[in-house]
Amino acid sequence: MNLLFALLLVFSNPSDKIKIVHAWMRVGAEGQATGLFFKIENNSDKADTLYKVEFELAGKVEIHETYDAGDDMMGMREVKQIVIPAKSTFELKPGAHHVMLMKLKRDIIKGYEGTVNLYFKQAGKIVIKAQAKEMMKQQSMEHQH
Repeated sequence: MNLLFALLLVFSNPSDKIKIVHAWMRVGAEGQATGLFFKIENNSDKADTLYKVEFELAGKVEIHETYDAGDDMMGMREVKQIVIPAKSTFELKPGAHHVMLMKLKRDIIKGYEGTVNLYFKQAGKIVIKAQAKEMMKQQSMEHQH
């Protein structure tokens, strides 16, 4: 029985169970911060957890959530991880959960395509490409850190 289990582990690729779609980032200026957005599709029978993101042009990267700070203001705060339930999709988008790319080492201009490393507890490291886009007016929002 242990041999069968070991063979299943060898032939099943956990990263196939997590799919990243519609990845994009806002344009941003050197020294400033910008946002990274995408959908996570968890096609597996188990929950998985996004716990770390790396982007070589950012001096610091954090996973954030947006919350109601009162007085018609929205705030953002770091979260250590995002749990994606089994057989579900989780969207990181403006005004909700997102990834902050901070202390940019150079300008991120419209059309730039960057490589981002996502780290999941079950699926491991997943490398994606995200293209820089201008943020549409209805996507922008007032916020504070």
